[in-house]
Formats: sequence, C-alpha cells, structure tokens
Amino acid sequence: MTADQTAETHARETSERRRRSGLPSGRRNVRINPLRRPFVNMLKLVLPMIAAGLLALVLLWPQIEKVQQSGFRLGFSTSPEDLMENVAMANARFFGVDGNRQPFTVTAIEAIEQPANDQLPKHMHLETPQADMTMEDGSWIAITAEEGFYIETEEQLDLVGEVNMYHDRGFEIHTRRAEIYLAQGNASGSDPVDGQGPFGTINSDSGFELEDKGAVIRFLGNATLVIFDSALEGQ
Repeated sequence: MTADQTAETHARETSERRRRSGLPSGRRNVRINPLRRPFVNMLKLVLPMIAAGLLALVLLWPQIEKVQQSGFRLGFSTSPEDLMENVAMANARFFGVDGNRQPFTVTAIEAIEQPANDQLPKHMHLETPQADMTMEDGSWIAITAEEGFYIETEEQLDLVGEVNMYHDRGFEIHTRRAEIYLAQGNASGSDPVDGQGPFGTINSDSGFELEDKGAVIRFLGNATLVIFDSALEGQ
C-alpha cells in the first residue's frame, strides 16, 4: 500500500469516528464553566420575581396616583388588637384662647389620654401640669399642681395635689384641689386655702372662688386675714 493510500485510509477512519460520535471536532475540547449552572438557577428564581413585581405595580398604580393627588396619609388599624389602650405624650402642650381672645397654655411633663368614666368625660391625665393665662393688660397668672385632668373639649382643668396659683402682682394661693375654667378665666376649690399678697396673709377652711383671672378672689367659710404693718403705712 502506497503512502497516499495509507493517508486516505486514515482520513476515512477519522471521518467515520467523527460521524459515529455525532460531535463536531471543534467542540471536543470545550470546557463548561462551573459557575454557569448556579447563575442559570439564580435567573430562574429572580426573573419570575421581577415579573410579579411589575405586574403588581401595574395593578396598584391607580391607587398610588390617588394617594399622590390627595396627599400622603398615615392611619391606624381599627381592630382592637392593633390599638393602644392609651396615647401618651411627653412634654405635652395645649393652646387655646379665652372668651376675650387672650391666650392660655397648659403644659405637662407627660399627658396620657384616658377614656370617659363616671366622674369625667374623655380627658388627658397630666403629670406636673401648669396653666398660664394672660390678661388684657399683659399681666398673667400661673397655676401648678402635682397632677391634673384636662378636658380639652370643655377647656376645663382639674388639679389635685399641691396646687399653687401665682399672680404677677404678687398674690399667691395654695390649696389641695382646684377646678380651672380656662375659657372664662375662673377657678374654684372647696379645700382649705392659704393665701399671701403684698398686703398680708389669709386662710380659709372652705375654699375659694377666683374670677376674671384673679381680678376678684373670694375666700369662703371661716377666713382669717393678717395685714402686714407695711401695708398700713400711710393709711
């Protein structure tokens, strides 16, 4: 057998082996990247999630437009399980005006909303409250206490504990309980009262009545007045 015949026979055998294997010779040495399979698996998971997100966006878009037009709003679920029993505020502050359009404020270290009960309608329980009222002439009266109950709808403040009232003209009243009617600028109490002013001291065993933010103060029951000598000088 000649060299040409030998080469031709070898070529035919090689071609026959390629045909039987069914693979082209150019792909026999190709290596598969080991990261290819995890990447494909990840795409199978991520692509459906992206598609679902786009579908949800299309369905919710009309609602999103309504929210944008009406403004952003926050709300609470109305189910009892999701509602807090009490709403608390630290450093609480309430503002208002009286019948003469003069401002008043009520502040407290803490305010806790309370439901209505047998004694009071819905109100705020106040820790260390203080009420400040301003009069038309610019003078003021400040009232402090250990504890208070503020009925905002009626602008009424009930105070208990060490109740102290201060007028910028130098008058003071100290008692254990008082009811303040902020809109009218009136106050009253039925517990014993100790008072002091530039003229002297006074106390009563049956409480007091204050009108027009201190323009008129009545001491009820048995009252004792002690006048300072300095107040009598020149009289």
